Amino acid sequence: MKKKTERAYFNELWDEMTASLEDFLKHADQEKLHKFRVQVKKIRALLMLLDVALSQKKLSKNFKPVRKIFKDGGVIREAYINIQLSSHYELKNEEFILEQVNDMEKAIVSFRENAKKYLKVIKTIHSEIENELESIADEQVNEFYKDQLEQIAVTLSLNQFNDALHEARKKIKTLIYNRKVAAKALEGNLDLNHNYLDKLQGQIGDWHDTILAMQLFSAPNLDAKPVVTRIKRQHSRLQRSISKLSADFWKRATNTDHELLKITGS
Repeated sequence: MKKKTERAYFNELWDEMTASLEDFLKHADQEKLHKFRVQVKKIRALLMLLDVALSQKKLSKNFKPVRKIFKDGGVIREAYINIQLSSHYELKNEEFILEQVNDMEKAIVSFRENAKKYLKVIKTIHSEIENELESIADEQVNEFYKDQLEQIAVTLSLNQFNDALHEARKKIKTLIYNRKVAAKALEGNLDLNHNYLDKLQGQIGDWHDTILAMQLFSAPNLDAKPVVTRIKRQHSRLQRSISKLSADFWKRATNTDHELLKITGS
């Protein structure tokens, strides 16, 4: 992967991230905050690929100040999502909903008060990271993808619903986020089924969301047992669906037999 290609893709992601942050700081549009956070994840995925390929951690380390902004925005998103979940599951608890609205509004005010500081960080970190980008060989890109797929396959083969499954989803999303920049390097070596990967990570994400929703609505003061019962049923359905979807992960993700891949050394 040429340095020119990396830089162009990095700047494309960075510009979209910056524009989304600026829009949110001006208008407090939740969709813009969500877009900002997605772009942060995409940039982090790219930097992870480069760091692993170059046996270093400096790019990801230099990105930490931007991730701090991401986490600050996460306080807003958490309250917003709690409000959305309350509406989705028809929670009848006005006190809880008002509390979440107040928490969200206070977090938005605090976030926007830091606008100048955040934008200065974005500008400074961009220059630091852009100057540190280095080219990597196509073989290193392929090795990264195969190693990540191997780790995901091991986790899914255990068919256990725990934190490891959530971590496997993060690895899948890293592969998906990097598909554009890695496409040329993977061509002819690894044929990824992106539709399958996206569907699988989506279901694991929904499953993890039900865990958070059950924790949220299980608070004694909410008196939301019918809601929790409904979420539990959804949770069980998702577990059954994920078990089926994750079977033969390697073959379905790559359209390749895993053992054959090892024998040919490709």
